[in-house]
Amino acid sequence: MITIQHEDRQITAGIYGEFTLTDYRTFESEVLDTLRLKGRVDLLMDLRDMLSYTLDVAWEDIRFVRAHAHDFRRVAVIARDQFTVWVGWLTRLMSDADVRVFDDEASARDWLAEVTEPSAEDGFGTLISVAALEKAIEAGTVVVFDCRHDLMNKTIGGESYARSHLPGARFAHVDRDLAGPLTGKNGRHPLPDRDTFVAWLGRMGVSNGTQVVAYDSGGGMYGARMWWMLKHWLGHAKVAVLDGGWDAWVKTGHPVTADVPKPVPATFVPKSTNATVDTATILAHLGKGDMRIVDARAADRFRGENETMDPVGGHIPGAVNHFFRANLDAMGFFKTPAELRAGFAPALAGTKPEQIVHQCGSGITAAHNLFAMEVAGITGTKLYPGSWSEWCADPARPVEK
Repeated sequence: MITIQHEDRQITAGIYGEFTLTDYRTFESEVLDTLRLKGRVDLLMDLRDMLSYTLDVAWEDIRFVRAHAHDFRRVAVIARDQFTVWVGWLTRLMSDADVRVFDDEASARDWLAEVTEPSAEDGFGTLISVAALEKAIEAGTVVVFDCRHDLMNKTIGGESYARSHLPGARFAHVDRDLAGPLTGKNGRHPLPDRDTFVAWLGRMGVSNGTQVVAYDSGGGMYGARMWWMLKHWLGHAKVAVLDGGWDAWVKTGHPVTADVPKPVPATFVPKSTNATVDTATILAHLGKGDMRIVDARAADRFRGENETMDPVGGHIPGAVNHFFRANLDAMGFFKTPAELRAGFAPALAGTKPEQIVHQCGSGITAAHNLFAMEVAGITGTKLYPGSWSEWCADPARPVEK
């Protein structure tokens, strides 16, 4: 028999008698219904009254923990000595969680009650969960930007925002606000004029002390563009991307509105950074082995096939491919740091982070790869903002397929 309770971000499961597969299916179903929508959660497993568990439960537990270990922050287990082996392999499998064993419930609950995540005052610098953003919005400690967009339908983002958006969210248009004018040679999403972008941020109410959060409905690809512009291009540390984006917010039943906020103007002072690489630099390093270019486009476009957005297919000579959507799990959340590191390993092949340059079609999804690397703890990489659309605009530049 199993009992399950949900308390905000904590799941408590108690096992009585024999732990059967039916019990485990109940546990799995209830946990998965809320797990990712609350952000990483805590788990309290009370095994004091468990007499035994069946073999099929053990195998199912291995499968579940391997697939969802990263969804748990802390796991407190109250167990008797005969189950220490089970708890032992559970600890090894849940490598991204803090797992501890207790003799009594009071000690376990005291430990779980400790604050371990950054507060809004500490700032969020990569990902922020739906639950954490909800609290920040309620406290009025965050400026949120809606970055929804579609590369093939450039009006859909603004239309979606007009219908509904997160409370207080400002709209950031990918083409008008997060990119500058096109010349035909500077790519499809060149960086805007720095002073113009800084002035826009001030009008939107962003100061140097503001916690900024960006979201979209495209797996973080547009939110990551804004994140990169603030954090790496302008040196603003307190900026994050909503994990799961618009879909996660809506699916959890959080409020949306059509009201457009009236920001109080602020002053934003950018910092000097060295976050970009230009075409001349890439040309100067081609074939030397001291720069690793990571292309975020889909594999077929990387190979020069099915190119529909740029006039020339192919990739920069020597580049390696890592499709940005490989950074996400099946539910549209970013994978765990360990999973991301493993996913990037073939593309990096031992290259130092400072030798890595990200590019894609126009500098959008390249930021997604750079962001995912930072989630994985791989910092110091740079972005080629013009990317393939700028590179292929000059027929004199070499192309590889």
